[in-house]
Amino acid sequence: MEAGKVRKYQFTPSGRTIWVVAGRGRDYQVLPDSLFCTCDDYYFRVMEHKKQLCYHIIAQQLSEAMSKHDAIDMTDSRYPEITSKLTMIGLRK
Repeated sequence: MEAGKVRKYQFTPSGRTIWVVAGRGRDYQVLPDSLFCTCDDYYFRVMEHKKQLCYHIIAQQLSEAMSKHDAIDMTDSRYPEITSKLTMIGLRK
């Protein structure tokens, strides 16, 4: 697992969490509890049952299990900024 490829944003005081996995050319949001990812592979292959999980979900699960992710703490006031970056162009460090 490469350093900085999987990031866990934790927001206080709400306790909200956003997982972000760096892909080729952009970052993708992963929702581990629902096994969802914002990547094209998820939409075209996982949703059509051609594969069970995309690479980004697997990377998130492995990095969490091995504690090999970057943990980034932020205040709740930064939540809209982070989510809008993910929605519009992808999040970069």
